[in-house]
Amino acid sequence: MSNTEIHRKDQGIEAVLDDIIDLEEYARRGEQPPLARGYRLKVNGEPFVIHDPKPTGREVLTLAGLLPADDYTLRVKRAGAKPEKVGLDEHVDLRRPGLEKFKALPRDQTEG
Repeated sequence: MSNTEIHRKDQGIEAVLDDIIDLEEYARRGEQPPLARGYRLKVNGEPFVIHDPKPTGREVLTLAGLLPADDYTLRVKRAGAKPEKVGLDEHVDLRRPGLEKFKALPRDQTEG
């Protein structure tokens, strides 16, 4: 049994790793994460595995058990950049190079 499966894309053919990859490790190496069965990411320092390469902010918060998601503000940290706010219904491309981790903070009562 092979560790990869081939998926056709508009640009050609891309191998799919039959593994769970660590996004922080790829960010450290400055490499684009491959298409994989799962992605290990950190939310507030805790590791989680997600299978969708383009989850929404709400899905990341739900995965981390931070519910209701509406009560949290999510930020994504990319290598060499300041943290960026991620909307609850905004998709995050986990395969974009440099994604290191997520930080979730409780919203203030004054925030929308």
